[in-house]
Amino acid sequence: MASSVFLFMSGISLPPLGVILLPLVPQPVLLFGFKYGIAGGMVVLALAFLLFLFVAEELAFMYGLFAVMAGLLLALLGRIRAIEYLVGSIAGVMLSTAAGLAYYFFGSWTVMFQDLRASLMHQLASAMNVQEKMGLSQDSLASLKEQAPQIVEMMLRLLPALLLLSFAFIVLINLLYLGRRFPERRAEWFSLPHLREWKGPEPLVWGLIACGIVLFLTGAGVLNTIAWNFLVVIGACYFAQGLAVIAFFFHKNNVPRFLRGLTYVLIIFQQIFTLLVAGLGLFDLWGDFRRLGKDRLTPSQAA
Repeated sequence: MASSVFLFMSGISLPPLGVILLPLVPQPVLLFGFKYGIAGGMVVLALAFLLFLFVAEELAFMYGLFAVMAGLLLALLGRIRAIEYLVGSIAGVMLSTAAGLAYYFFGSWTVMFQDLRASLMHQLASAMNVQEKMGLSQDSLASLKEQAPQIVEMMLRLLPALLLLSFAFIVLINLLYLGRRFPERRAEWFSLPHLREWKGPEPLVWGLIACGIVLFLTGAGVLNTIAWNFLVVIGACYFAQGLAVIAFFFHKNNVPRFLRGLTYVLIIFQQIFTLLVAGLGLFDLWGDFRRLGKDRLTPSQAA
């Protein structure tokens, strides 16, 4: 409990380190629960939540998001063995919980979006000031300042998808750590031995087509916003599949770790490579570049 509370408070108090520390908040409780008993892990979560509730209600509810995730992992890991369904269901519950807490604190969606809009504009202005001091050209700064309101509005429109993907990423990080800590239980917990063999559900492509049709036929409106959010989530799924394809061939050809890391950095920070990887994941549905289906066949089935 002390480790989990320390990680949470450090992430809240030091925002630059929060990106690294906050995803690890549930990890000490998960390790304790899977080593000494799920019931004990649940008790630790409840005690930590009560501790924060005694200190500050806001901190308690923020920690409650991580407690919900840890509790669901303790309850569902091994029962839902398909990693996409496990991550998706837990991230969905976290998103619903976050929406409920936001409505509780703000009182209305309008007030919440107004506050978020002002906060995002302030953060964007601070970022532009930093770039100006670093010597960014005045033309680029002027263009960025002109587009700032549109950027903020787009971020607000895509907020549900961005939050869902953030929660899914946190869940996935904790699953990877658990797999490394308990390698002997991977076969019990997951249907796949390695994430490099992961392949998205084939019906997902119909969601991609449906979103494209909605965006083509409708203008700005509720349906358009919903379609954009689904499109971002589906695109992230195909991006993950593309990364799995690249990791598979890196492993197969024994590519040095330095070259692997350099490739992943380029993929993350260069938009063209990000789009190419997502396209690779999409076309893997038909190309089956890793030959996963055929490799799992028996000799008679293959014949």
